[in-house]
Amino acid sequence: MPQAQAKILREKAEMFEARAESATDSISRQHYKEMAAHYRSLAAEHLDVRRDEPAH
Repeated sequence: MPQAQAKILREKAEMFEARAESATDSISRQHYKEMAAHYRSLAAEHLDVRRDEPAH
């Protein structure tokens, strides 16, 4: 299930990236870019956890 969760997190990152591109002020743009980076980081962590789990 971690890959499904990672996909959801990547989709949220893309959503925030799109919001950053359409933001009219620099504060909002920066906030959305930071949120996108945060979700990309979480997605990568989920994939790393999955890779470190022992095979059953």
